[in-house]
Amino acid sequence: MISSTAAKVVAIVAILLTLVLAFVGYRVSRQYAESSERAQVQAQAQVKVAEQETPKILAVVAVKPLSAYKPIAKDDVVLAEITVAPRDYYTSLEDVVGKEPLVDVDQGAPVTQRYFAEGNVLAKSVPAGFHAVSVEISDVIGVGGFVRPGDIVDVLLYLRGGNDVEQAQARILLENTRLLAYQELLVDRPEGLKQEETPERGGRRQRTAVLAVPKSDTTRLMLGASMGELRLALHGLPGNAPDPNAPVPLPMSEEALKAEAAKKVPDQAYTARQLSRVELPPEKKRVMQVEKIVIYRGSVLESTTP
Repeated sequence: MISSTAAKVVAIVAILLTLVLAFVGYRVSRQYAESSERAQVQAQAQVKVAEQETPKILAVVAVKPLSAYKPIAKDDVVLAEITVAPRDYYTSLEDVVGKEPLVDVDQGAPVTQRYFAEGNVLAKSVPAGFHAVSVEISDVIGVGGFVRPGDIVDVLLYLRGGNDVEQAQARILLENTRLLAYQELLVDRPEGLKQEETPERGGRRQRTAVLAVPKSDTTRLMLGASMGELRLALHGLPGNAPDPNAPVPLPMSEEALKAEAAKKVPDQAYTARQLSRVELPPEKKRVMQVEKIVIYRGSVLESTTP
């Protein structure tokens, strides 16, 4: 049996150990708290320094989700500070209000030009009140392939005789029509965009020309293309027009016109029998010219014929 004195000693030792362990735990936890607090303070200081060093940029930001193909209202966007400058961002609300984005814009995202820049280049070239209509042409139809976007052409229609057409006809289907695109070429193509060369398959192939046709004439063009053959007649440049200040000859009087008409010999139609009776003028006799040979003998000149 352990005596009461030994039990007391053991209890005192256990109490002392408990106090020592409690003190050590307190010191360790205190040091950890102080170190974590210092690390947090240092991190906050670094963030403040970084915020001070990083310049603030004002950009147009969407305050709510923006739907595609809907005009942007003034309440949909706001000028906000951003740390990272996106490419082609806007700095004024007036540059964005009223525009229609082509894709959805997330809430809080900076509004950039890429939401509006991508689009159909050809659609921007179609004038108001016109439609862009494509016709299939060849080198013969397309002025030998020398037409270019932006040229002014007339669309000609050739109807062959037969079926519902009594005789062959050629008509002007459309006048003063602007050529918007030819093959892969576009009018007003963006700068820096290279033309892609497309290899022809099977040698000669059909090409496509896109014309700016008034809305009232689109069905007319389609009907003409289905009934006959189309041709493009290229207009000359404005500088090739005749000079309006050039002198114009005075018109002839009626008496002068009658005298001029009287001098003209009217054309006479001959039948085959009459042509056989026409006597041709006699042929002229050809005189044979004999060449002479000249011979020099000292100071004496002699000529002889071979």
